Amino acid sequence: MKSESQTSIQILRQALAGQYPDMEYSRREMILRQMLFAPQNRMIKIDEGYRLSAEDLRFMTASFIEKTGNVFEGRQPVFENEEEKNQDCVEEYFGWLLKTTSVLKHLNDGFVSQEDAVERESFLKTVAEREKTLLVCLGLYESCLSEDGQDRARFVRYKIQKLREMCTSIQFLTRTGQDVETTRSEYDAAIPYYKYFKNLQRLPFGYDMPAEQKEKLGISHDDDEDLKEGDAGYVKILNEMLDEMCENEENFGQ
Repeated sequence: MKSESQTSIQILRQALAGQYPDMEYSRREMILRQMLFAPQNRMIKIDEGYRLSAEDLRFMTASFIEKTGNVFEGRQPVFENEEEKNQDCVEEYFGWLLKTTSVLKHLNDGFVSQEDAVERESFLKTVAEREKTLLVCLGLYESCLSEDGQDRARFVRYKIQKLREMCTSIQFLTRTGQDVETTRSEYDAAIPYYKYFKNLQRLPFGYDMPAEQKEKLGISHDDDEDLKEGDAGYVKILNEMLDEMCENEENFGQ
């Protein structure tokens, strides 16, 4: 499970370490810099017999993070093939929906127990960590000019939007703390949100509810600035890398 203080660059370091566990740290650092700053078609030497274009390496790293970073309930799945990996990314989303309806139900049934409070806080903490990794994936995918890269960007963008809807609902419709009573009015207020996420569970991945319904519930994240199409997410990653490099150079000169 990733720390809340972890940066995009630290997430990328962990991903490269997972992809190339036998490679020396200094070489992985060089590959990291090349992957981020090299032109799309620049060939990057992985080892003596293996080279990848910068774009392909960014795509593969994003895919690695997306498909092995499923931290829901601490699970790190093992897959037999790419089809299983892609399916798990969808199943993760439906797992979020199930947990969201569970939290909304348990924390608005008249009494918030210790178990209910733990369920709420664990879910919010876990998905906040997952969102960070998915934002890194989104930035890398959006940097790719390929159709595959743009398709995966749309896939990940949708997951982040829905994840934020779930978190917004839980944060505003459930109590913090434990051993507290909830009211009938709180129960009634939670019902439309519970039904909303129940309906999403019945729809295939990628289908959405009407924009008017999301706006009425006050949970829409369709227009979030960091989720708009473009390369802003990738530029943010580049700036983090540059900030770190500048800081290291300043510390070295002291």
